[in-house]
Amino acid sequence: MPGLLPQSAGVSNWRRKAIEALPEEKEFFEQPDTTPYQVFFELLPATIKAHRQNNTERLKKYYQFAEWCFRQTQQELWNAAGVAFYEHLADHEVTFAAMPVWIGPTLYAEIRELLRVRLDGKKMELLDEWYGYNKKK
Repeated sequence: MPGLLPQSAGVSNWRRKAIEALPEEKEFFEQPDTTPYQVFFELLPATIKAHRQNNTERLKKYYQFAEWCFRQTQQELWNAAGVAFYEHLADHEVTFAAMPVWIGPTLYAEIRELLRVRLDGKKMELLDEWYGYNKKK
C-alpha cells in the first residue's frame, strides 16, 4: 500500500499507524525516542482542529488510531491512549460535545473511570446521560 513503510525500515506497527493518521508528523514519529505518549500529545490538538474544521476524514483516522492503541496488549500503547488522549477529550468543549459521536458505548464504559477521576460532577453526569447510564446513589 502506498504510504506504508516496509517492515525492514525498523518502524513499529504503532508508528506506521500514527503516520497514517497524522502524516505531517512523519519525521517526528519515526524518531526512535518518540513515544506513544508524544504521539498523542500531537494527536489531541490535531483532533481539536479537525473538529473545528469538521474534517470527518481526519477525525475518523485519529479516533481509529486511538482506539487501536487502546485495544493493544502493550501497556505503553493502551495507557498512552487513555491518559494522553481519551481523558483529555473532555477538557475541550468541541471534543467533549462530540464524544458520543466518536466514542462508542463500549469504549465509553472502558474509559469512564478515567473520565470520572478528572471531570467535575456536572460534566460526568452529562456524559452518563448521553451514554444512557443511570444515576446510582
